[in-house]
Amino acid sequence: MIDSMRKMISDDIKKAYESGKMSAQDVKTVVENAVSKAVESAKEGVADINEVAKVAVETTVIALKSAGSATKEHIEAAVNGTVEGISKSSKEAINEIDIELLKTKYRLKEQKDRLSVYLKDALNGANEASSAFSEEIKTDIEDAVTDAKLKSVEILGLMKETVKHSVKAIIDEGKDVEAKVAHITKEATENALSAGRLSAQKVKEVSEIAILAAVEAAQETEKEVEETTRGAVEGAKQGVVNTIEKAKTKLVEAKDGAVDFVEEDIQQTIEDLESINDAFVEALSNTANKVGDVAKEVLLESIDRIKKSASEIKVIAEEAAETAIEYLKEKGSQVAYSAKEKALEAAEIAKEEVIVLSEKMVKIAKGAFSGMVEGAKKAMKKEEEQ
Repeated sequence: MIDSMRKMISDDIKKAYESGKMSAQDVKTVVENAVSKAVESAKEGVADINEVAKVAVETTVIALKSAGSATKEHIEAAVNGTVEGISKSSKEAINEIDIELLKTKYRLKEQKDRLSVYLKDALNGANEASSAFSEEIKTDIEDAVTDAKLKSVEILGLMKETVKHSVKAIIDEGKDVEAKVAHITKEATENALSAGRLSAQKVKEVSEIAILAAVEAAQETEKEVEETTRGAVEGAKQGVVNTIEKAKTKLVEAKDGAVDFVEEDIQQTIEDLESINDAFVEALSNTANKVGDVAKEVLLESIDRIKKSASEIKVIAEEAAETAIEYLKEKGSQVAYSAKEKALEAAEIAKEEVIVLSEKMVKIAKGAFSGMVEGAKKAMKKEEEQ
């Protein structure tokens, strides 16, 4: 693989030189093609990218020196060609995955819409069955159908209106508004998050729907806005916490061998758990931008409290993430470490690179500025001569 790449670069650089016109683009194309083929041929095994890059640049520079054409521009083309050649197959794979993800996104929406229709038909059918029985059994069936609907309000597209209607009823009663609103939003949030896998994005979307619906109900009645907002935030928070607790329990069971997970699923779960607190804060912030001043103040105070101290969501999410990481470590995964550990490792690696890159950036900026000054001087001199 390495030897054939070396030969290909040397031969093609020689041909380009002998043709009498070898541009930087020619050099880049030669190196990119040779490197890309080398990486491609090693797909079945594992290519030593560091070695491929090193040999590619060395071979190209040697060939350029032999041709008497080792200029700064050509050397830069050699480096760029190496990088592009190594990245080429990965970029193509990423593009293919992006297309597949886009297709999956629309297939997922189609299936969710179908599920909603099927669920509505199933619940309606179950409700209709109640008419064939005694009043007592009929009531039991209708209650069971209502409970099932409450657990599926998000899938049915009824979550916002259900929360809103329920909160208005509580406000009209005028008793223990904050506590009762908290219970409503907790149940709505928890039910919605329990349908499918837990993700930071879903936490943000569901929390925002539940809290906004409750606040809008209070604003429309022009009563108990502050109490309703506080209750809605607390309820949504508890709904999220309870859902994470359930996820943590499943992870503990997996760790103990009672159940098993796909490694990629656990990796994604870790990422989501580590960003759930931020997702909840974002939901509060988004809601604050859509409501009146009284509710907005409560929401901003809640955000401030979460940021100043370790929130309940953050604590339980970190515990669950640690459980997931331990599970992967026990499975022998090579990627079993947290985002915090990744960030620390990346920071150490990047520190020196950042210094070098910033020096280069400053140098380029100074060069550009110097060029502008010289250009201005020449223009002024030309005007004076005229």
